[in-house]
Order: sequence, then C-alpha cells, then structure tokens
Amino acid sequence: MHTDSNGNQTILVNRLVNSVSEIQKTMHDYKNVHLKKLSTKSQDKYFQIANRPNSIMLSYVSPVSVRIISNITNKQFKKLPNHQITRIVLPTNKSNSIYLLNDKNFAVYQVQVKQHSLKRLNNVLNMNIRRVPAALQLFNGQPMVYVKAQVPMQPYKYLIDRQSEDYYVSRLLNNRDSQGNINVKRRRNLVTYSDQNTLQLTFNSRTRIGTFSDFRNNKDQQSVTPVLDDSYNQLVDLGLPLDNVHFFNYDTDSRTVSYRTFVEGFPIFRTNSFGTISTQILNANAKRLQFSLDNPEVPIPSKQGYTNLPDTETAIRRLVARGYHEKEIKDLQIGYGWQRDKSSQLLINLVPDWYVNYKGSWRSYSSLINRY
Repeated sequence: MHTDSNGNQTILVNRLVNSVSEIQKTMHDYKNVHLKKLSTKSQDKYFQIANRPNSIMLSYVSPVSVRIISNITNKQFKKLPNHQITRIVLPTNKSNSIYLLNDKNFAVYQVQVKQHSLKRLNNVLNMNIRRVPAALQLFNGQPMVYVKAQVPMQPYKYLIDRQSEDYYVSRLLNNRDSQGNINVKRRRNLVTYSDQNTLQLTFNSRTRIGTFSDFRNNKDQQSVTPVLDDSYNQLVDLGLPLDNVHFFNYDTDSRTVSYRTFVEGFPIFRTNSFGTISTQILNANAKRLQFSLDNPEVPIPSKQGYTNLPDTETAIRRLVARGYHEKEIKDLQIGYGWQRDKSSQLLINLVPDWYVNYKGSWRSYSSLINRY
C-alpha cells in the first residue's frame, strides 16, 4: 500500500510485474543496520508511522520474525533482536531508516540503515500500476486495510498443471533414510505409499490433495522462526514452482503454516478453504505436509467482463445485516475463488470475490451472503 505526500493511500496492483518482489529487491543493499524501539501499545504512534506520508507499506497476514525478514535483506537483519513483525514501512523520501510494526501489541521499531538510493523504490510507483483506494483502520481492535471504493476485478481462466503421483513419490519417499521397497495400499479414493517405516504419502483422488507424513524425530520447533524455516525447506523438497506461491498464514496454536498461489497479488481460495500448500508440526515425532495436485500454470483470456466488488465497509455492513456477528469477523481480503471449468478437466475459472475470516475459517463473501 502506498501513502502519497498528502496522506492518500492506495493498494498497488500490477498485472504484469510482482510489485512486492520489485520492492523487496530494493531492500537488498541495506548496510550498518541498527534497531531502536520507538513505542509499544500506543495506537497513536503506530498509526502515525503506518500512515506516514511518502511511504510504501508491505503487510503479512500473520506475524513473522525479524530473522525471516532478514532473508529479503541479504541477511543484514540477522543480528537484530528477533521481534515479531506484521508490517514493514519503507519511506520513499528518507533513505536512512525503515519501520517495523507489530499489529498485536502496536509495537513500532525503527531500523536505521546506511544511506542508500531511493530511485529504484520510487520507480516501482511509476510502473504500469492499478491503484485501489484504501486506508489502514482499526477493525475489532486490530489494524486492517479497508478498501475505500468499489473494485473492478478481472476473472481468469487458467490451464492447470497436474504432476503424476510418481513424481511426488520420487521426491518425498526416495533418497531418504528409508529402507526397503515402497508399499502401496488402495482404498476407495485414497492411495497410500509408505516406506513401511517412518514415511507415508497419501493421495485423495476426490479432493486432489496429497498428504505427506514424516514420523522421524524432529526438533519440535515452537517459535515462529524455526517453524517457518522448516516449512520453507519442505516446500523446496516438494519441487513445485514457487514463483506465485506466497506465505499466507501461521497458526501458532496448531503450528500450521499455509501458503497460497497469488494472481495479481490476490490469493486463490478453493471450496474447502485450502490454499496450495500447508505444513504442520504435530510433535517431536511427526510433521505433515499437504499440497494440491492441481496448480494454475498458464492464464487464458476470459471473455467475461469485470466483476465489481463492494468496498470493505459495505461488505461488512451487508454481512451484519444477514445476521453474522461483526466481532466474529477476523479479517477480509479480496481473492479469487477456484471453480472447475465444465469444458475441460484441465481448465479452472478464477472468480473474484471477497474472502472473510469468520470464526477462524476463510469463507467466500458470496456464499455467506447467499446462505440465507
């Protein structure tokens, strides 16, 4: 989200270029970094920095650690205190500091860096970007980005990539510590491969989801940094193209990390709310990896016209009018719903919609509104 010199805020949407990746590239040359806590538990100070004129803000759906952020700064932050962070504010007119924010306790940290050029950061704003009017406001006691106007969204058709079961068996069960042959069991819509020891891989032909269970000893990580590091390593093991797959959420209670495929910066949701990949640490002797067997690969022009989504306040007001409790709404995000295309099993339709985190699960706004 960009805040201009007058304080006007817009979400940056670029169909051709990943704006977030372009912004992250400008963070590689930070040097001589020092962190200073400016405030905690002060909403006024938090919003003063979050809504700072002449800045770009990057946001996470759930907190990550400073060590995780260090991965996009060429490890320059690795020696800083490992605070949890929800948002990064990058001034476009001040080249010797950035700000890190935590939505949970309204903490504000200033990271001073060696003076560097802001040219590349400002160049992002001059790309062919669509701007959606927005504002960071409080909702149920927590900061949330409100879309301030009706949003026209382009539906898509996508050709999906379907890897064979053998591909994942080879990647996940072979070349490990396993001994002996791979055992195969079939029951209804489930096929289970195992090394008869500590590794098991199950495919569900109905949901098109694979589940890999690893019962070897692990470090039973508890804090966010090692959990996210381990989760990323599991993604690499899976071998899926990760260009458009992004971290989406970390549930600290279940230690489940979720990733979704993004289109134009908006996440894809399937009918069961599953994303693209999730990882979970169950205990010191078990962890689980779930992944979709079908993934969007090639966009195909859609003949459908744009879909107009209501602004955030209108969406919330209509949900409340339908009987949903505002206090049970945790978040709202614009996204794409995954629908099968009737003309081909290899085609999907991506339908724009609001997605509502209601009572802890993501559900489409349309399904909630049309329920009664």
